[in-house]
Amino acid sequence: MNEDLSPLRSFVLPGGSRIDAELHIARTVCRRAERDCVALARIESVPPEAIRYLNRLSDALFVWARWAAHTSGAAETMWEPNQSASGQTGT
Repeated sequence: MNEDLSPLRSFVLPGGSRIDAELHIARTVCRRAERDCVALARIESVPPEAIRYLNRLSDALFVWARWAAHTSGAAETMWEPNQSASGQTGT
């Protein structure tokens, strides 16, 4: 799926369509679970495969979100660091 997508030049802001927005939410939840597992691993025994799995799953969810936007024709919104929320160029 990643081969069908244009290379990234910036961060992707979620929300082009409902399906890719939901996949981005799922990725966010997965990343949170990964951080929680890493924190737990500092005090308890956690299989390293669990952390690796969550990391790879969140990467897959990101690609699936981009692919869903691509195949549905929804435009991806890229983060532009030099623009404010109002769309004006910052100084």
